[in-house]
Amino acid sequence: MISNRTQTTRTLVLDRGKNTLSPRLLELRIKIHDKEYVNNAIQRIAQVISRKLVEEPEELQFRD
Repeated sequence: MISNRTQTTRTLVLDRGKNTLSPRLLELRIKIHDKEYVNNAIQRIAQVISRKLVEEPEELQFRD
């Protein structure tokens, strides 16, 4: 099922003609449909935020 989405995404992007996207952006568009990749990305973001909260809690406070 994921491979069908991948092929569709590639086809849609490559058919744009002059406005072809970079290989990196194409790669990320493919990865966003990979559930494991997204879960790992969320985990990494949570780790960074948690570390920041422990090291510099005042930096993440809401300001008026």
